[in-house]
Amino acid sequence: MGDMFASTCDKKNMMTSLAKIRERRHFTFMHRLFTIVGFACLSLSAIAQETPPTEIPAPELDGPIIDVPENPTPKSPELPAIEPETQNPVAEAGKDLTVRSEASRQEMLKELFANLKVAPDAESGNMVAEEIWAVFLQSGSASIDFALLRGIAAQTQGDQKLARRMFDHVTRLQPEFAEGWSRSGRLAIEEGDVNRAVSDISQSLTLEPRHFYSLWMLGNILEKLGKQDNAYEAYTEAFKLYPEHKEIKERMERLKEIALGKAL
Repeated sequence: MGDMFASTCDKKNMMTSLAKIRERRHFTFMHRLFTIVGFACLSLSAIAQETPPTEIPAPELDGPIIDVPENPTPKSPELPAIEPETQNPVAEAGKDLTVRSEASRQEMLKELFANLKVAPDAESGNMVAEEIWAVFLQSGSASIDFALLRGIAAQTQGDQKLARRMFDHVTRLQPEFAEGWSRSGRLAIEEGDVNRAVSDISQSLTLEPRHFYSLWMLGNILEKLGKQDNAYEAYTEAFKLYPEHKEIKERMERLKEIALGKAL
């Protein structure tokens, strides 16, 4: 297992990513986020010599909490469906959420995230979240969108090999597409490659800091690495974006006492 974590988080790559972030909005949060990721990187290199943290009950947010595997051999666990499954997420959203330009994408997301933040209950929040997914899933290229949806379908059916090929195709040809990196990170978790999961999730958040599911996955990883205070920060950022999600609230509340205790 030690070999699996030995090469974690190349410093040059981290600095390159940080330089990109400085050119974007939300720098204060992203600077804090990379501090959190840095703790994860240090923990990954040390965890090979440590006893894994106590098992944590597994809530779900469109996927499982992360298990840091004792055996790095990829597994094929049964997972809940990756939402949305539809081949036409724009039509399923019930209104025109077609991304016609980057400006239209940002305008739609700004309105949708404002609605998500003030959703009065979980059902309303879920409806808005589905509309956000409909926008997230559009890269601006029909062929890239097809490859992404094919990868999602393959992953849902347990075909990790095909899913990896599709997601690698997406991230190679469209490196500015946040959803491609997020999906690749989720698959890396299934494959038992925690190094890659952290790297891909970080890239997703560099491109789209509001990606609440990537924040959720990052919190899962940090929690499993025993970094509960840093996990709490990731969950808190997800909660600010999606306050009516039951599992986000539960994880944040569960770690609140630990995080505040360390702060004191």
